[in-house]
Amino acid sequence: MTIKRDDARLPPQANPKCLKPISPVEIVVAHIGSRRDGCLKAEALDALAEFSLAEPALEAAIASRAIIEDGSVLRAAQSASASWADARRALALKALGAAEAANGVRARADLGAVALRTLYGLDMRAVSPSRGEVRCELLRLILLALGDRFTIHLLRPQRSFSFDPMSRRIYLAFAGLDSGTVLEADAALLSSAFKGPAGTLADLSATLIRAALKPEEKGAAETKEAFRLDGFADSVRKLALHLETRPYIGRVAIAQVYDAGLAAGLALGTLDEFKQHLAEAAREGLLDLERYDIAGPLDPNLKERSRLRLGRDERHFIVNQWM
Repeated sequence: MTIKRDDARLPPQANPKCLKPISPVEIVVAHIGSRRDGCLKAEALDALAEFSLAEPALEAAIASRAIIEDGSVLRAAQSASASWADARRALALKALGAAEAANGVRARADLGAVALRTLYGLDMRAVSPSRGEVRCELLRLILLALGDRFTIHLLRPQRSFSFDPMSRRIYLAFAGLDSGTVLEADAALLSSAFKGPAGTLADLSATLIRAALKPEEKGAAETKEAFRLDGFADSVRKLALHLETRPYIGRVAIAQVYDAGLAAGLALGTLDEFKQHLAEAAREGLLDLERYDIAGPLDPNLKERSRLRLGRDERHFIVNQWM
């Protein structure tokens, strides 16, 4: 069958840039605010490691007085009653532009459904649609891409319907899967768009927050304006001190430190510029760099991003065991 050109439409298009930015300070405050009795700095940094947030982000939160130092304990200026899991979900909904769905009558809004609706810009009647309603709307748009003649009985269903084998197969194929469940297809769509795991509520919350995490523009501009090699090296040492690249001890992958610095709001330039400053700091004896040992495992992408040319040799790690 030949489809007329004016019948065909574009299939649903994912827009990963749909997220609203979240600052590192917001995440720090949300975590410490979820701890009713406060927490130690080391505990906070450990919990925030999944977002590559390091001490500079925590110090920025303290400087803004959103976090208060009570002796050795950190407390939020305004404590929240939500748990850390609920706080992460609320941050993820905020990134999706649906902060109101984290409270009130819509507190049980399906994060995955909201994420899919926002990612694909779905025009739906429900403010907080169910996962089934979102899937059906996506399927309708997928079929519309084949021409209106295929969707004469599927124009705009009033409620979600159960997928039959053919509908399920089409939905899975749209998600790039040959087999599996529609829930796995949802996770595949979100994971591919936002570059992180999305199979559980905890994973999806963290992935959305990481995707929305943006450096503080003001702090970045000030760092760039007042750049000094010794100050740069000091910031890198502080970042590396709270990071680890498993299973290695005493050294951290260069790209991992770079990502943590961006998340903390530091103006590090491009990855290549960061490496140039590292090389200069190493030559001045301000930092120690090490080469990757082929005897140990290292993610190929992380290895390649961390590769730094130093004369005729190369380095991949920043040493932190002596700090």
